[in-house]
Amino acid sequence: MRSRAAYALALTAALGASGLAGVALAGPAQAKAAARPYDFNGDGRRDLAVGSPNGTVGKKKKAGFVTVVYGSKSGLNTTKRQVITQATAGVPGAPEAGDLFGASVTSADFDRDGYADLAVGAPGEDTGAGADAGTVTVLWGSPSGLKGATSFGEKGSAGKRHRYGESLTAGDLQGDGRPELFITVPGTSTYTWVSFAGRKASGRNGTRSSYDVDRSWIAAGDVNGDGRADVVYAWFDDNDPEVAHRRGLTLYTANAWGGFDRNKTVYTDVHALTVADFDGDGRADVAVGDTYDSPWVGGSVTVFRGSPLGLGGSYALHRNSAGVPGVSTVEDDFGAALAAGDVNGDGRADLAVGVPKADQGRVFDSGAVVVLYGSASGLAGRGAQAVTKSTAGVPGTARAYEHLGAQVALLDHDGDGRADLTAGIPDADGGNGGLTCLRGSAAGVTAKGAAAVSAAALGVRSKNARVGILLGG
Repeated sequence: MRSRAAYALALTAALGASGLAGVALAGPAQAKAAARPYDFNGDGRRDLAVGSPNGTVGKKKKAGFVTVVYGSKSGLNTTKRQVITQATAGVPGAPEAGDLFGASVTSADFDRDGYADLAVGAPGEDTGAGADAGTVTVLWGSPSGLKGATSFGEKGSAGKRHRYGESLTAGDLQGDGRPELFITVPGTSTYTWVSFAGRKASGRNGTRSSYDVDRSWIAAGDVNGDGRADVVYAWFDDNDPEVAHRRGLTLYTANAWGGFDRNKTVYTDVHALTVADFDGDGRADVAVGDTYDSPWVGGSVTVFRGSPLGLGGSYALHRNSAGVPGVSTVEDDFGAALAAGDVNGDGRADLAVGVPKADQGRVFDSGAVVVLYGSASGLAGRGAQAVTKSTAGVPGTARAYEHLGAQVALLDHDGDGRADLTAGIPDADGGNGGLTCLRGSAAGVTAKGAAAVSAAALGVRSKNARVGILLGG
């Protein structure tokens, strides 16, 4: 957008020269241990949050909403669901055209009451600071599910087109069992975070850059193994694609003073990001999806290993890697979406990779998901699985331009200790969208009991929902 070749140097200097410092409010300690993310009703099973930022609310186009489907012993239970908008009782604000409520979601038990909460970004929200200043809403968990909410915007320096809340993640910055909420502000190419005391939030902005970017991502995990959450901030700017510094990621490692130190910046193309421990060494690794056809046709995933010093060595996987199902084809978009979770229950994270433009024979852009499994040496092609609508046991028929795998999630919805796969199909059913759901097992994802979930089953058909364009987890 407005920056030039020196963009990334300015970014890393602005964000990393003195580190960032968070502010936590004093408050009474919570008696309960924090719930696992996405377990909104505390029943031990993860629930699914489906964002529809382009969805219509009333007559307000792109006001956006979030659909929550609750887990059960048999997996996702579509009869137990909520559709949450800014018109929902207890949710602050009002739906307005272009708010994009549901453009990002993340989960943690922010108030430490034993029920996971859901943070929802609305980067298109207009505020007193200007158009598209952006807000974040935290929906609070309870025994009956999500109930009540708190909304807030950027602190101190909010402004027009800052798009506060475009990407969200959660992590325990101080290692004290109290998760923080991390928020990107792409209009200033930086991130900030919020700490909670009960349901009261306080935070601050990081040192600011004068540049904006087209897209931002954020993910958290303990990359150096010191017991504190580290943060990876990634950015992508479509302007001047020849300039490498317009795209990249920076690792910020948590320090003992409740802030971050800039660890390492890698200039690379980023289209998806996640952090998880794929080799089981106790340190989280950073996985980056790159959909471009160079250096590998069809796209690729690069994994940067966690180490005591931060980002370590790296390796890449693509559809021509040994053992990875399928054959790389131009514009497959392998790596367009990433999600990490332990599918087979071996204690190591596995990776679901969205390939939304994969063809099934002459059925173009039907889409696919490839699941790569963790091992002592990291992710490997050995044992990898491909899931499409042509896979035996998977419901439905492969259709052109549905884009299965545009988003993916790995969460244990049935409580058996293994992550289940949900793949978004946003362009199915004439753009209403839908989901394909497979359960995890000791042998990996299984089509036994696989389910298809339509927009109509979620009560959001004909609202431009594009169900599956954004999935939590």
